[in-house]
This record gives sequence, C-alpha cells and structure tokens, in this order.
Amino acid sequence: MKTTLRGLAPSLLVALVGAALLRITVGSDVFLQYVKEGLRLPLIGSGFVLVGLGIAGVVRRLTKRRREPVMRFGRDAEGNAVWHRPADHDAHGHGHDHDHGPRVAWLLTIPAVLLLCLAPPPLGSFSASRDGADAVVEQTGYAPLAASPATGASGATDPWVGVVTPMSLTEFIGRSRNPERSLEGRKVRLTGFVSPGTQPGEWYLNRLVVSCCAADARRLRVLVHADDPAPATDSWVDLTGTWRPAPDAPATAAPRIDASEQHAVPQPRAPYRDLPPSDR
Repeated sequence: MKTTLRGLAPSLLVALVGAALLRITVGSDVFLQYVKEGLRLPLIGSGFVLVGLGIAGVVRRLTKRRREPVMRFGRDAEGNAVWHRPADHDAHGHGHDHDHGPRVAWLLTIPAVLLLCLAPPPLGSFSASRDGADAVVEQTGYAPLAASPATGASGATDPWVGVVTPMSLTEFIGRSRNPERSLEGRKVRLTGFVSPGTQPGEWYLNRLVVSCCAADARRLRVLVHADDPAPATDSWVDLTGTWRPAPDAPATAAPRIDASEQHAVPQPRAPYRDLPPSDR
C-alpha cells in the first residue's frame, strides 16, 4: 500500500496543482492578485489539462497495480524456490529510488494547498518601497481637462472651482512632468494603497502595475502631504487633492499632492490595473 501511494504521488501532485489553478480562476478573481486579467483563459485551460493528466496517471497506475499477480515465483540467493509479493520485491530491490523522489515531490504540494485553502494578498507597501522599481511613464500629449459645468471655460476667473477630476496615477504622474502644467490649480481624485513616508505629515499613495505577473510588478507613487494622520500601511484610499509643483525636485522624484480629503475604500477587483477611481 505504501509503495502504491508513493507511485501515485506525481499524478496526485499534478492534479492538485490543476485544481488550485481552477479554484483561483473559475468563478473567482483571486488570480488577479498574481497575474494580469488577460491570462484568465490560459490559466483555466492549463488547470483542466493538469487535472486531466493527474487523473489519467492515477487510473493508469491503479490499473497496472490490479493486473500484477498477488504472488510471484522466484528463487532466493541460495537457489531455493520461494513465492514473494511483487510489492516486497520492489521495495527491497528499488527502495532507494522510490523513497527519495516522491518525498521531494510532495513538498511541491505546499503552494498548491495554499492556493486551494488561502488567498495570499497582492503585493503591497514592501514592494512599493523598493528602490529602482518605478514604472516608466512615457511623455505624451494630454487632452485639456474639463472646466466647471456651472461657469464654463470662458465666464469665470477660475473655471475649475468645484471640479474634481478622477485620474489614474499614470496620468497624474505624466501630467505632473508635462511642460503644459495642466494640473496646476486642478483638484484631482486618485486611488491607491498607502506606504509610509520619510517625513512627518507625508506618506505615499501607490499602485503596482504588471506586464505579465506579480514578479515583474513596477511602482507608481505619489507623495501625499496631509494634515490628517496617515492611513494604515497597505490600506486602500480614495484621495482628493491638488498637485504641488516642486521645481527643484529631481525628474524621477514622485510628484506631490496636497490632500484635502481621504477615505478608506476596499481593494479594487484588479489591484494591478491603474484605473481612475470612477472606473474601479
């Protein structure tokens, strides 16, 4: 029985990994904490293939086991005729190979079981605080931002009073570095998760974006100046504020925003997609 279980280990492991993939993709958005949304169908297909291969391996092994004779005739070292069980022969004749390989293989069940039973959170403040992990925001032309619908663009000294523009962090960072200074005097609304700042009254609003999976995550971040205490690290926040120009800051420095309002919000469905707050 022990030998049979060792022989089934590789097939059971393959099926377990496939089941874990199906658990986080079919009827669930858990996979979005690890990879981008476009990989859902390939992951579902891989899950079904792995489950099928694992079941086929178990069936093949059990069928082969059932066809083996219960007892086998042979001779011992002294030439005497003896009957022995094939399982006993395999265990003594090939014990070294079977003892070590499957035991190592079973260690690979740990990540699969974690995916089946638990949902590890997406990357957060630890990844966002690493140096050299910034996403590249390309310089581009931006369309003019909308003026206040109450006054119009031509009938008021400040046509932007009362206008709050939802914006992705990518656009906010790009506009902050654009020579047109389209953010000047504008009130914007951003969403991200919190990481600590280096000075009192400062903290960072972050998003992580991926090309494929969490392993290639890159950081987008904005330095927040606020009178209110900083929210809890790794909590998600909906923030309203005004861009603070910093002419002397290095070109690669995080843009700054003076926060006027901040509200805790749930983690977005797709944490690695940098969307404006209204589109979450």
